[in-house]
Amino acid sequence: MEYTIDHLSDKNIVSIKIKGRLNFQLADQYSKEALKLARKNNCNKFLIDHTETDLEGTSSKLHTNGDVLQQFGFKNTDSIAIVVAKKVDVSNFPVSEHGNAKLSSSKYFGNTKIEDAVNWLLTDN
Repeated sequence: MEYTIDHLSDKNIVSIKIKGRLNFQLADQYSKEALKLARKNNCNKFLIDHTETDLEGTSSKLHTNGDVLQQFGFKNTDSIAIVVAKKVDVSNFPVSEHGNAKLSSSKYFGNTKIEDAVNWLLTDN
């Protein structure tokens, strides 16, 4: 598995792109690196691109549910757009975790909706 982390300064979004097979330890590692970069840039918006992640089943394999993200260090003030591969039925993922005041706001998008994901991050309060 490999990943890249970038700060999109024009939008103040931290972008994380993951390729290959994913496990909990690596998700924890890239999350902490992304959070460090975000905090350094006074940023609380994240775009997690899983379009090239090897999936085995459900969203829990992506380690993106609210409790796990909180464990990695994401805060309730963070907004996270999670983009998954086209072959994955995005309707199987939670619609949003914005209702829990302790968890970050997150939403899933299909890979053809990356622009929608960015727009959601830019308009999410």
